[in-house]
Amino acid sequence: VGKNNVIPTEEKTNEDETLVYANKLEAKNAFKALLESVNVQSDWTWEQAMREIINDKRYNALKTLGERKQAFNEYLGQRKKLEAEERRMKQKKAREEFTKMLEECKELTSSMRWSKAISMFENDERFNAVERPRDREDLFESYMVELERKEKENAAEEHRRNIAEYRKFLESCDYVKVNSHWRKIQDRLEDDDRYLRLEKIDRLLVFQDYIRDLEKEEEEQKRIQKDRIRRGERKNRDAFRKLLEEHVAAGNLTAKTQWREYCLKVRDLPQYQAVASNTSGSTPKDLFEDVAEELEKQYHEDKTLIKDTIKSGKIIVVTTSIFEDFKVAVLEEAACQTISEINLKLIFEELLERAKEKEEKEAKKRQRLADDFTNMLYTIKDITTSSKWEDCKPLFEETQEYRSIGDESYSREIFEEYITYLKEKAKEKERKREEEKAKKEKEREEKEKRKEKEKKEKDREREKEKSKDRHRKDETDSDNQDITDSHGYKEEKKKEKDKERKHRKRHQSSMEDVDSEKEEKEESKKSRRHGSERKKSRKHANSPESDNESRHRRHKREHWDGSRKIGGLEELEDGELGDDAEN
Repeated sequence: VGKNNVIPTEEKTNEDETLVYANKLEAKNAFKALLESVNVQSDWTWEQAMREIINDKRYNALKTLGERKQAFNEYLGQRKKLEAEERRMKQKKAREEFTKMLEECKELTSSMRWSKAISMFENDERFNAVERPRDREDLFESYMVELERKEKENAAEEHRRNIAEYRKFLESCDYVKVNSHWRKIQDRLEDDDRYLRLEKIDRLLVFQDYIRDLEKEEEEQKRIQKDRIRRGERKNRDAFRKLLEEHVAAGNLTAKTQWREYCLKVRDLPQYQAVASNTSGSTPKDLFEDVAEELEKQYHEDKTLIKDTIKSGKIIVVTTSIFEDFKVAVLEEAACQTISEINLKLIFEELLERAKEKEEKEAKKRQRLADDFTNMLYTIKDITTSSKWEDCKPLFEETQEYRSIGDESYSREIFEEYITYLKEKAKEKERKREEEKAKKEKEREEKEKRKEKEKKEKDREREKEKSKDRHRKDETDSDNQDITDSHGYKEEKKKEKDKERKHRKRHQSSMEDVDSEKEEKEESKKSRRHGSERKKSRKHANSPESDNESRHRRHKREHWDGSRKIGGLEELEDGELGDDAEN
């Protein structure tokens, strides 16, 4: 019954007033605006909403009930979304306020537990604005993670700042060099706060990084310096190459120029000294050899052209040729007109030198054949100083030495020279024979003088011996004057012994004379047998050693005579003793 009552009312309302809309979408929006104006909630039913909107003229904006319900459902969906968004925004704001509350707390750290945080924030309305405890804890944990991240970032930033300050400190220390060692330098760094802010490993790592940077900087400076030196050395080489080109153009440097002689010419020039001072790259000798190689190559090409011309018989070079004639003859050939005058002169000098060498070789060969022919003439004994060419020619005309010469006039000239040599040799032999004869005569005279001198010496020695004997005899006679008459027999016996001793002495003297004559004869024989040693023998005979030997022989003879005399006295004394014993 109630339902029937409602429907007629709805129909009645629709009949009373009808609004007109431009289109269906506008009508639907008007109906939704009606629902919103009465604050229809998302959890309302259609019946609840209809009671609130049925009397509004906008209720009839949609003609059918189905359209109205469809619009109602769409509105509910939109309302739910809006409410959900409002709740989300409210929760978001509550979470933001909760997070702000946590941020404002200076006592909060990343290591604080949730239970302690509850006791700190439970009286704060921002804490209670987040309705669910789980959401609060999640927000707290999320903030702790973020706080920990920020703390780490701050710590890292502070660490980077400390490292940067420590690096600046190292850069300000003038005693930290590229070759500094950590163990030697750390004691000087430890008093600074910038050093103490870092851990030990960080200090070492920063120091090592700084040293590596210094090494890189030093290497870079070395590289720059090396590049600068390399550019300078390249300029030096270019300047020396230019000098070589100038010398080639002036003719001072040719294919025949040797490095040693060229170096002596240019070693005082600044271009040479600059290249010689280079520490790398080509040396002055290398640059010279590069140019010399090109010159030599061109020289050989030019020489080949000229040799071809010489082979054709158009040019002849002999030892009497002159350069101007050679030059004119060569330049007449079209292929040789490009040859430089320097190479022309060098090639001419080489050809002239070869011609001279060939001529000298022929002369040496001719001289060798002449020597062979002369040696062959030596072997022919029939050729003498009076020999003639016509008479002697049959002796050697069939020999190889004579035929090898091939020129009779030259062979005859050699023969005449050989005869002249034999004559000079004969004269020289005669001269030597005369000299030898005069020499022997002189030696004979000297030998006679020496014998005469030795004879006089012996006579003087004999006189001295006789004088000594007379003196000893006088002494003996004086000693015997005191002997008594009873000893007369002894005196007679003593006289007999003295006579006997004198006799033996005379006999010995005669024997010595005979020995001396024998020695002289032996020396004469040896002198004739060994003529080459005469001069040496004379020196030896006149030397002090010979005099010493003579004196030694005389001393031995005197000693022997004295011994005999003493022996005679001893015999006499023994006889006296014997007589006394008999008496």
